[in-house]
Amino acid sequence: MSLKDEEASSMSFEPAQWTGYDDQYKNSMKQLTAIRMVWYENKLFFYLLTALLLIGFLPFFLLDKVSFLIWLKQWHHPLVDCMAPYWTWLGDGIMYIALLWMMALWRVSCRKLLIMGGGFVFMSIVVQLLKRVFYTHMLRPIALLPGDKALHLVDRVPLSKELSFPSGHSATIFLLVAVIQLLAENKNKMYSVLLLGLALTVAYSRIYLCQHFYIDVYVGAWIGTIAAVLVYIAVMQVNGPKWLDRSIYGWLCTHGKGIKK
Repeated sequence: MSLKDEEASSMSFEPAQWTGYDDQYKNSMKQLTAIRMVWYENKLFFYLLTALLLIGFLPFFLLDKVSFLIWLKQWHHPLVDCMAPYWTWLGDGIMYIALLWMMALWRVSCRKLLIMGGGFVFMSIVVQLLKRVFYTHMLRPIALLPGDKALHLVDRVPLSKELSFPSGHSATIFLLVAVIQLLAENKNKMYSVLLLGLALTVAYSRIYLCQHFYIDVYVGAWIGTIAAVLVYIAVMQVNGPKWLDRSIYGWLCTHGKGIKK
């Protein structure tokens, strides 16, 4: 064998030797490309959200959670007292499930419903595990506030004492706005700003109503956002059956015809 043949042989490789590595590389690149596409298509939303979450980390260096809550509770208004108990319901799981049913009746595709429902299930599992398994000792504000501190409380709002961390309402509302942003065909910048404004006000209502500390709300926002992105990427990459991109009505019609035959 000549020198050139030896060099050519050393530079060549058998495809079978690299099949496993090649598949892993392709899969990792596919995931990376999907994340980049999600970011690019919704860049204003995620730029603003990332900035808010990074800036929102600063209070942890300044005050402990009880002192920061007392500082935030200095500002209150009768109009907010009237609105907050109702506004906070936008982050409740019942409202999310009701919206999911409305989307099904509105003939949204099964893929989109799967993203909405799957994101809610994933988020709920994470939140409940943290609340009921890992951080059961974390108490709510009313149980930890000093007795000599007279805070403004909204009338007729029952206050819980346990299962504080993280905030399920905050996780739910951030999941919802992230899913709406990801599934929306019209990526209007104003819509992105309004969605984030909605999420922030609902999350803040949990602090205003003295139901959660800031850290509960902050971590809940992260959980909801990450759950939405992960489930969206996973479901959108599924090359499943045709009914996946039809509405439930279309799936039932097709399935019904199959049964009749």
